[in-house]
Amino acid sequence: MTAEPPRIAMVLAAGRGLRMRPLSDAVPKPALPLAGDPVVASAVRLAAAAGVRRIVVNCWHLADHMRRAIGEVTLPGIDLELSPERELMGTAGGLALARERGLLDDRGPVLVINGDGLLDSTLQPMLDRHASDEDLVTLGLMPHPDPSRWSRVCLGSGGLVTGILAPGIPRSGERPFVYPGSMVVSRQSLDAIPATPCETPDRIWWPALAEGRLGGAVVAGDWREIGTPEDYLSAVLHVLGAEKVVDPTAEVARSARLRAAYVGRHSRIHEDTEITESVVAEGAAVREGARVVRSVLLGAVEASVGETIIGEMRASPSC
Repeated sequence: MTAEPPRIAMVLAAGRGLRMRPLSDAVPKPALPLAGDPVVASAVRLAAAAGVRRIVVNCWHLADHMRRAIGEVTLPGIDLELSPERELMGTAGGLALARERGLLDDRGPVLVINGDGLLDSTLQPMLDRHASDEDLVTLGLMPHPDPSRWSRVCLGSGGLVTGILAPGIPRSGERPFVYPGSMVVSRQSLDAIPATPCETPDRIWWPALAEGRLGGAVVAGDWREIGTPEDYLSAVLHVLGAEKVVDPTAEVARSARLRAAYVGRHSRIHEDTEITESVVAEGAAVREGARVVRSVLLGAVEASVGETIIGEMRASPSC
């Protein structure tokens, strides 16, 4: 039996991002600037590369920021739509709400990607498996980088998932995989989700696993979770390397010294300053003689005159 490939994708971007505070008090995690692009752009472009023609992005927390972030992602030939939520619907409930609104009206499967991580991968093995097998749900998996930090997905013969275990030391002979945030959901599974707040494991994974129809395919690439401010800064530095990126709306004094730094929109960098391995964005300021190292300044915050900031995360909800 051959299933149709997904023509529609859903990018999940509505969460509160509590572990990302204080940064997520100012900007929702998927809208955080990643050296020019918002974080969510990674998921949107990955979906487009998979061949879909419509991408739906849900939003709830600080929705105006998400609207602006999505507006910054340009993909010719792709219908990009927002699905705002009045209450937080959860990772499965958000899918059901978009379905009820007619945004997922194609009768084929839906590609679902988390919008708050950095995933550089080919999804083709996952798409191929879902097209050729009878999975209700097919997960894109990667060899596990740290079983003590994230849940472990166990694959059995024929590529069927046999269990999803809590973080911990793998058992003898176990080869654990991690779920970095991409899956294909069949129309049957999608239609079974109630349009009420609910989460993916309860309403999508466990029912498919109970029927022996939760599949997995190993995809190649690089994945970086962006769950905490430290994760976010690490992801920015991964993108930057040793380079600096300055938004056209930012003001940077000639005597300022920047290395592996991102200076975002409407930010101001004054004379005789030093910014190293840091993010200064969304209107933040670094005053004369200040030094910022491995830190994030976001919104209506500043490094004051002559101040040294090392390893701090400052953000203002007013940005």
